Amino acid sequence: MRPEHVNLRNFQVKYVLFDNDDFSIAYGIWEDGKKHLAMRWNGDTEDDPGYPKTFGNPVWFLVTEDLKILIIKSLINLSNTEKENILKTLREELVENEN
Repeated sequence: MRPEHVNLRNFQVKYVLFDNDDFSIAYGIWEDGKKHLAMRWNGDTEDDPGYPKTFGNPVWFLVTEDLKILIIKSLINLSNTEKENILKTLREELVENEN
């Protein structure tokens, strides 16, 4: 399943940072209002919800805050990344951490 379609009410995707069709990393807003990094395996077809899933529905798993910036920075030189989204995410994180 495409990462753009895994947009549940508890995690709203703001930016897809990495997507190689098999695996995706996104930055978004969790139900608590905080911004998080999340990951998932996409599945083989549009009918396959991938992993993780809950009750057959696709979901994201959140990355611990301690690794968030490290992972985001590591994506910048990889293929299958959205470099502009990575830069936007880093800017947002830097501004929030200043406050």
